[in-house]
Amino acid sequence: MRFRSFPQFNQPGLGEVAGSKSRLSAATLRHFTSERMADRLARALGRAGSMPIKELVESFEFFERVRSLLRAPVVADLMCGHGLVGALFAVFEPNVKQVLLVDRRRPANHDALLESLGRVAPWAPPRLRYLEGNLDLCAAEPIEAMVAVHACGHRTDACLDLALERGAQVAVMPCCYGPPREASPALMAGLGTELATDVARTYRLESAGYRVRWRSIPPEVTPMGRILVAQKGSSLQKGPLSV
Repeated sequence: MRFRSFPQFNQPGLGEVAGSKSRLSAATLRHFTSERMADRLARALGRAGSMPIKELVESFEFFERVRSLLRAPVVADLMCGHGLVGALFAVFEPNVKQVLLVDRRRPANHDALLESLGRVAPWAPPRLRYLEGNLDLCAAEPIEAMVAVHACGHRTDACLDLALERGAQVAVMPCCYGPPREASPALMAGLGTELATDVARTYRLESAGYRVRWRSIPPEVTPMGRILVAQKGSSLQKGPLSV
């Protein structure tokens, strides 16, 4: 699996850097030297020291694998933490008018993210709105696409439930698999808990009329890099399914 946003990590020996939990800092900026927007934003975040390299690369690589499949003027980044994934829609997708960042608590490094965005992509911060609280805050919002990266355990299912309720496009990258809500004992025994859980999620989405694609980001970034992308109705994009 190749790196798309940061192709420099495809060089031998550099893949491990992409999964580093060390914070972006002046000392790590040597890995982000081009004038591409991804590297420019990485440098700005590095000067702020606001997040680990892993979270930067993880967010970008997820975004690159879902951006062409999620087309909507209002996007919600659920269980978003600092909100970088949602912010990337505001940076790179001109047709996105607003990105809602939703989490129980707005972390301190979100302010550093906004400051960094303001330096290299000043059009992005005005498109972002942070909602502090639970997913009920989305009820009154005209959301047509949702993303959730590493919403732990059944929180991913809560995000999928919200998408199903709203008929919204959705992309999730699950983590921290616990006892699955729906997977059969036979699937768990034969496939393992993680794969069986995502198979069950796929069936649930398909039974509701969604077309589901599986994607993944490089395993050097995270071993929990499987992405489920689901579209419904007029949002369907033509093209082959791929794992």
